Amino acid sequence: MPLSTSLFSIGVPWKAARLLGVAVATWAVGALYTVRANPEIAFFRRCAAVKQLWAQKLDLEYTNKVVFCGGSSCTTSVDGERMLSQHRLPALNLGLGAGMGAKVLTHYAQDSVRTGDTLVVALEPDLLAGPLRIESLGAQFGLSIGEPSLLRDPNRVDWLSALLDLRPGGYHTFTLVTKVVLRRPLYPYFAAELHPSGWHEVGARRAVKSVKEAPTKLSKEGRSWLVALHDWCDQRNVRVAYALPWGYSSPEDLKRFQGCNLRFLYEVAATMPVLKDPNLGADTNLEHFADTPFHPTAQGAALRTDELAREIKPWTIWTRDELDERLKAIPLDPSQSPR
Repeated sequence: MPLSTSLFSIGVPWKAARLLGVAVATWAVGALYTVRANPEIAFFRRCAAVKQLWAQKLDLEYTNKVVFCGGSSCTTSVDGERMLSQHRLPALNLGLGAGMGAKVLTHYAQDSVRTGDTLVVALEPDLLAGPLRIESLGAQFGLSIGEPSLLRDPNRVDWLSALLDLRPGGYHTFTLVTKVVLRRPLYPYFAAELHPSGWHEVGARRAVKSVKEAPTKLSKEGRSWLVALHDWCDQRNVRVAYALPWGYSSPEDLKRFQGCNLRFLYEVAATMPVLKDPNLGADTNLEHFADTPFHPTAQGAALRTDELAREIKPWTIWTRDELDERLKAIPLDPSQSPR
């Protein structure tokens, strides 16, 4: 009995060690796939490389620039080459993917902002209406480009969480296998769609549905994030403003959608200046959108770029009183009252 007990006690650690070894090896394979082979991360790595080349060009040739921060609605809307050639505004589009979360997207833009620059915060309202955290996609992107500082929250990196985020999820694996079996593209977007300024001209065309509603309130975390970002800009002599992304809304849904956007802007205006977009984030022309209600075609992006330039050059800003007056003119549910 003592001998068998001794063998059992010796065997258990070895079995556990083997299981641990298998787990570590499995994680390592998944992590390597994520940072090197995942088609989504590969696309965003290429985006980053293109954007950084344009950033270097602007910093060499101009004393100041306009930096845009946001998700894919930003990436697909701001044509830096057009803004420079048509409006003489050196502009750097640092939009990536909304799935990375507000924190990583903001940190990525902050790293390229210099004293005297202008920062236009074009984060999608959804990113500021809920809890703010380091998302898995953001962690994967930051580590894949060798910039773990993007994952600081607020000033430290949770390395354990970041490393665990390198595992490809079950849904991703299932989707990838399905695409391979059906011989479909592994990712809907391609590096060839990226322009030298970092603007992404979407080639895909899909049915686009009208946006009827949108977030009307900032979350407590979203509000704190914008206030802290405004303070960060003030400390560095950086001009900052929020710009609402444009979305497709049918004429029937227009009043409702603009009402939601007005309510949201009313809250944002208490944290930082808001660019005075006369369209209030709505475009009723379906031909201006490619594959989602927030991804414009080349024509839509040109219109959006021109409008942003018209707002930025004279620095046209909404006041909260103006937003309040506009809200009174649009019927809203009682729950959406600004007060």
